[in-house]
Parts: sequence; structure tokens; C-alpha cells
Amino acid sequence: MKRVISIGGGLLVLVAIAVFFVYSSLDTIITRAVEKYGSEITQTKVTLKETKISPTDGKGALRGFRMTNPANFKTDSSVEFDEISMVLDIKTVTEDTIVVKDITISGPRITYEHSSGGSNIDVIKKNIDSYLGTGSSEKKSSEGSGKKLIVEKLSILNGKANVSAAILQGKTMSVDLPNIVLKDIGKSKGGATPGEVASKVMAALQKNINGSVKHLNLDQAKEMVGAVVSGAKDMLEKSTSGAKDMLEKGATKDLIENSKDLIEKNPVGDAVKGLFGN
Repeated sequence: MKRVISIGGGLLVLVAIAVFFVYSSLDTIITRAVEKYGSEITQTKVTLKETKISPTDGKGALRGFRMTNPANFKTDSSVEFDEISMVLDIKTVTEDTIVVKDITISGPRITYEHSSGGSNIDVIKKNIDSYLGTGSSEKKSSEGSGKKLIVEKLSILNGKANVSAAILQGKTMSVDLPNIVLKDIGKSKGGATPGEVASKVMAALQKNINGSVKHLNLDQAKEMVGAVVSGAKDMLEKSTSGAKDMLEKGATKDLIENSKDLIEKNPVGDAVKGLFGN
């Protein structure tokens, strides 16, 4: 009997040590999980500087999140934010499904880079869908056998997108994003994989950003830039031809005055000034 009690007591000590290790290492575990799964799922490089979670009440923060862009995009990053506040149901940390009571992302900085093949945000969403739908069996098995999540509330507040596109000639245009609030992610099926959570969040973000960027009328801007190029070409040809004739006639002063009038009265030039702010 004493031997049974002794063995039972020893097992309890081991369990207690294991639980203590999980709680004491929770910050490191979360940081590594975010970087590992985030990078695999989005096919970008995801980094997180710091995680601080209280082992008593589950309140904490993730700081210094950064996601690079997929290949073939020129801007340095796609999503950055200084801090996420979150509340975990600390009792579920050692269970198969972790319950996250609240995640709040305030003031994320998103770079929306548009190219002929679509935007970086669209490509990241496709990468996530590819990971979930046609990823290797090894990846699926690894994700499926790991922890699952239920996120009771996730909010993305006061976001801003900086739009970068070739037609803007190195300039950027900034647009405010409507707030996003998602509830009960993964709850209906007893938990969602990290990839499924990422897909849900990115789908909402993609819709939000694309809707906001539409109001910038990038297509119209492209037409305006095209008109400027065409107008500049015509103006150069006319100026060159006129200059040749006037120089042959010795009318240098008239050339200067006429060129000045042509530039100042060019309506396309005014349109470009309005577009680029100069």
C-alpha cells in the first residue's frame, strides 16, 4: 500500500513539475509558435520580439510583430504592429484546445503593394489557402496533431494601409481601415488549427483593405499618369519642332515665353500635381 502511495505521489510530483514548466515557459512557447506557424502558413517570414503572459490571470501582450512580403514584392513588410493585448483562459493552456478570450490589435500598419499580378495581401491569402488545401501531408499532420484554438473575440482597431504601386512612381497613399471584430473563431467545431484561424483573420483583412483601396481609384490614377506621359511626349515634340524653327529665325526670347505658357496652361500637369501633391 505504501509503495502504491509512493508511486502515486511521485507521479503527482512529475505532473506538477511538467505543469510548472509549461507555465514558466509560456512566453517562449507562444513566441516560437507564432513565428513557426506564421511563417509556414503565409510563406513569408514572421517575427515576434517579445511575449509576456501572466501565468495567474492569462493577461498579456505580444510585441514587435512583423510579417515580410511574399517573393517578388519590393516593399519590406506587409503587416506590422507594436503590440497585441490578449487574454488566455489559463486553465486551458495544458489542454488540446486553448481558449483565447480576447485578442485586440490596435493600430496595425499594413503595406498594400499592388502589381500586375495582384496585391501582396491577395498573394498571402492564396498562400494560406494553399497551405490548408494543398499543403504537404507532413505539414497537415503536424498542424492537425498540435494545439487547437478557440478565439472568443478578435478585434483589429484603427488600422492604416499604405498603398504602394508602380503607377504612383515611388509615392505612397495612405487610407484608414474600418475596424474588424470577429467572434467565436473555431468554437462551433471544438477548436480551429492555427492555419484556419489565420485564414479567417486574413479573409476579413483582405476584404477590408480591398474595399478601402477601391476608393483610391488606382485605375483612374493609371489613366492620369498615362495621359501625362502622352501629353509630355506631345509637348516635347512640339517644343522641339518649335524651338528648331524659332532658333533658325533667331527668336530665342519668343521660344522661352512660349514654352513657359505651354507648361503653365497644360491641364494634364495640373492633374498630376493634384494626384501626387506637388
